Amino acid sequence: MNIALFAAVEEEVLNIKEKVHLCGIGRENATNAMLQFMQQHQNEDFTIMNIGTAGAHSVPVGSLIRVNEIVSGGRAFLDHPMLLDRLPIDTPDAADGKLFSSDCFVSPHVYSADFLQSLTEKADCFDMESSALYTIAKHFGKPYVSFKIVSDHLDVDLATWQTRVHELSPRLCEFALKTIKELETIEPVTIIKQP
Repeated sequence: MNIALFAAVEEEVLNIKEKVHLCGIGRENATNAMLQFMQQHQNEDFTIMNIGTAGAHSVPVGSLIRVNEIVSGGRAFLDHPMLLDRLPIDTPDAADGKLFSSDCFVSPHVYSADFLQSLTEKADCFDMESSALYTIAKHFGKPYVSFKIVSDHLDVDLATWQTRVHELSPRLCEFALKTIKELETIEPVTIIKQP
């Protein structure tokens, strides 16, 4: 099995950064990074594994989430479901959850209280890259899985978020390496590294 690991920023994956393709923050950056990657690897057989941090409204900080569906939108929700693939192993450290992917930070400074309330019924966690990564992966017919670690409850400033990411990065990296090691009990795993 070949795996291409993707994360938004290096701080999320410090301990394994040499194995991870960084896409940057936001849909546009994620789209560009994924298209460049696909131009080089589109004829290869691999699974995209996105790992990184996500905000949440009630899931405890530090919790791991196995994303099973992405809900996409800006100030309104898109209707088509984005259902993710599953790895052929159990990942009991991560609970299933839905992720809302938007092109701006999910916070009270961006969205109305009513919209944020509606998010609690639509999604468990939030990021800014997943819908783009998923869409490009599926366009090229590649399996796509995603694991997120909750960094905040939409209640922190940028400096606090950066501190949290630094604190949570080792746990996320350990989880990713453990998952790959478990996959290797089924078949050999090759990580498609950055050039």
